[in-house]
Amino acid sequence: MAPAPGNTAEDAEGLSRGLDTWATKLREETGEGKVLGDHAAVDRWAAAVGRWLVDATLLADIPSLRSALQAFQAAGMRLQPGGATTRLEAVVTALAEVAQSALDRAEQAALADDLDPKSWAAKMLVLVHGEPHITSSDVCSRLGAHEAQISRSGKALMERGLVVKTRLGRSKGWYATPRGGAVATQFAERENE
Repeated sequence: MAPAPGNTAEDAEGLSRGLDTWATKLREETGEGKVLGDHAAVDRWAAAVGRWLVDATLLADIPSLRSALQAFQAAGMRLQPGGATTRLEAVVTALAEVAQSALDRAEQAALADDLDPKSWAAKMLVLVHGEPHITSSDVCSRLGAHEAQISRSGKALMERGLVVKTRLGRSKGWYATPRGGAVATQFAERENE
């Protein structure tokens, strides 16, 4: 997901202010026994944070999404299960899941943007995604590349968490990870545009 067009410096500043505001409120309300106990207050707070998450997601703002996830996780550790905090706990858990998903998608988009679609690594990723457990020698012959190049490309893809190499019986094969599959799909979609 590419960032939405707009003035990114102003957007980032606005996101930062928004994060500070709601994260401070969450810290205040989950510390020392205080809670957003009123269901209406929890709902208003959740709606505001939800809108903030949408903005951060559309901008693919990885640092803000990471900070939000950390704030939710820290709040979740401070909340006591059950009782008056049950509703807030459920909201914080749900928002943490949304933040994690948005962060994963933003990072996948960044990985796709960082990888040159014409590189051997990108070609290898698309091939591995389409043919799970393909061997290095098959990748070499299919792409017309030297074994050393495929080895370097495979290592770079593994370091990014896009592929894994596993042994099945006597043969070692390449598999795309879920993140690698998402990046390979993005490359395929770009080729079709």
